[in-house]
Amino acid sequence: MTPFNSTPLIWVAFGTNAESESFAERIRDFSEAHALADADVSDAEFVHANAKHQSAWLIVDEAMQGNSTIKALAKRAAEAHEYFRCMVVGEADLKLWPPNSIALSSDALSTAVIDRLRNESHVLRIAISRNRHMRRLQRR
Repeated sequence: MTPFNSTPLIWVAFGTNAESESFAERIRDFSEAHALADADVSDAEFVHANAKHQSAWLIVDEAMQGNSTIKALAKRAAEAHEYFRCMVVGEADLKLWPPNSIALSSDALSTAVIDRLRNESHVLRIAISRNRHMRRLQRR
């Protein structure tokens, strides 16, 4: 039995809490999704919640890209969690986000964002499984 929850944890940080909640509700069929507001979670709680899952994501829209608190949370989580990823919707400078971040066009439909997130989560789950298997083989 694995000590991690294999369902991806996805934090949604959109311009308004209503938008975040609506999007989170739409992706709950394949993830554990939460709307993220500035006051909702502390740095330590964010990192601790991510550590309980095999993979964790942060989805940010154009309205929240300039939020320094969100960027700091993302960078801290990426340092602490090998399989933490960011998906930035809109015109983004990916140098300001953690490595392995994904940028999507601002005119991408929400269904396209959801499909991409579902596919990327599945690919990441496969990569994690392969890495864990290789590490087990190397320890033999």
